[in-house]
Amino acid sequence: MAAISREVSAKVSSMLKDQGIINKQVFQQALNSEGTSGNLLKFLLEKNHVKEDEVLKITSSTYKIPSTEFDPSSVPENVLKKIPLKIIKKYEVIPFKIDDEILSVASADPMKIAMLGPRLRQFNTKGIKLFIAKPSVIDEALDSRSLDDSISETKSEEKTNGSAPKEEEGTEEAPEKLSAKATKGAVEFVDHLLSHALSLDTSDIHIEPFRDGVSRIRFRVNGVLKIMNSYTKFLRDNYGAIVTRLKVMANCNIQEKRLPQDGVLQFKDINNPRGDWIDVRFSACPAKYGERLVMRILKGSPELALDKIGFDESDYKKVLDAMNAPQGMVLVTGPTGSGKSTTLYAALQKINNPKKSILTAEDPVEYYLEGLGQVQANESIGLTFSAILRSFLRQDPEVILVGEIRDKETVDISIKAALTGHLLLSTLHTNDAIATVVRLLNMGVPNFMVSSALTLIVAQRLARRICKSCKIPDDQVNTSHLLDVGFDKEDIPKVTAFRGAGCSNCGGSGYKGRQGIYEVLQNTPKLASGILNNLQAPELLEIAKKDGFLTMPETGRKFIMEGIISVEEFQRVLTS
Repeated sequence: MAAISREVSAKVSSMLKDQGIINKQVFQQALNSEGTSGNLLKFLLEKNHVKEDEVLKITSSTYKIPSTEFDPSSVPENVLKKIPLKIIKKYEVIPFKIDDEILSVASADPMKIAMLGPRLRQFNTKGIKLFIAKPSVIDEALDSRSLDDSISETKSEEKTNGSAPKEEEGTEEAPEKLSAKATKGAVEFVDHLLSHALSLDTSDIHIEPFRDGVSRIRFRVNGVLKIMNSYTKFLRDNYGAIVTRLKVMANCNIQEKRLPQDGVLQFKDINNPRGDWIDVRFSACPAKYGERLVMRILKGSPELALDKIGFDESDYKKVLDAMNAPQGMVLVTGPTGSGKSTTLYAALQKINNPKKSILTAEDPVEYYLEGLGQVQANESIGLTFSAILRSFLRQDPEVILVGEIRDKETVDISIKAALTGHLLLSTLHTNDAIATVVRLLNMGVPNFMVSSALTLIVAQRLARRICKSCKIPDDQVNTSHLLDVGFDKEDIPKVTAFRGAGCSNCGGSGYKGRQGIYEVLQNTPKLASGILNNLQAPELLEIAKKDGFLTMPETGRKFIMEGIISVEEFQRVLTS
């Protein structure tokens, strides 16, 4: 039977079980017979536990490669000759037709054909289209008389010409050998890449192609991107295989290179004794010189503690009061990567108990919390935030989290939910807390509804903390710098700014860990009255300050004085 890789075999067999095509007893029997490293699919087919038609359908849908049932006996010889026979035989791939100069190639193994895809294109510059076929069809094609005739004819041509095709020369490696190495190497490379990123507390991985085969990988650590030079050479030589490997893991279409694709993949945390599975959000975007990949590492189910994420005592009490209220709207705002999700999940963790029904609509589900009803949005099938919200209102919840308020329909339903006995949590992309009030009004929400529904707004940024092991006074900071970040002239003599000199503990960066910089705006009676009376942002800010509100710059300056963040970091996070 045409060979199918163990990874594909295990995945397709598991899908057959999950969809009820084979029962659990048969699946266990295959495991007992073949072991976890054996070829389960081959066992199931040879024992007639599953039909080839069913395997073909599941394989095609799982790996998003179209299927074919071509007739092996009718493949034209000129088509067979398009790919070197050594590759056809060794990798069991069959070129079976040409339409509009595009060569169609089939295999029983999606991983094999996906990894070979970039190499196969050299044999037909007009393009290659990949297909999945039944193992029996591939076997029949490999054993067919037309293939044997083609082999004989090719050998005769070689003898007449006195030379063999380039791919069979001994002076350099054949394409199929390179592909085999790339396949194995890409798997090992990706496993190491993900584990290494996790060990460095990386939030995002960027994989980027440039002109002339140049490519790079960058890790975002503590909010800042850093080039990882150690990966550059292998990435340059095997970019296509690495992209394919990640697309397979993320269940994306490995043939589609013209359109953006999103997915989710998982890997095991080998550094954790429990071996937890880590979720990774995957995005592929077509760029001029190839597909650009970005992966967001989602840290599973962390031990989130609301009192440990950086609120001062006064703001912590305001957040706690809002989260324990029977209804109202709590919004967290800030740019991408500012820790909004962490704050919201810490708040949910604090109030999560069996007496409350908590539902979340997310895109994607970033953390798993026991006891919550978490729904993944999927706009491609109409499962939008607004659609999920409407459904939630019929599910008898006390608390609803909406991943992000993006449009008028979502904000309208959210406001109504907050006014009808639900605690509604969500995020917005605005610069600060006061701007969030203005944004809601600009989205068309009547001021009386904002005034009534809004309970609390948390605006936040994440700054890098000065490394405690190498913290020294920053003698490069002068009066002008302190004035630029907002210190009053009379307070400057009291300020000693610090920085990290760089040490082995912080990798020479001078920073270790992150510090949340928050502003917490409570909707007091005076502020609610100001919103109701259509006061402008500066007037609302003045009211809030009289009620004890501190802005993020004010909090940031406090952290400078306490030696927690540097002046440079304040400027990067709050004034850039």
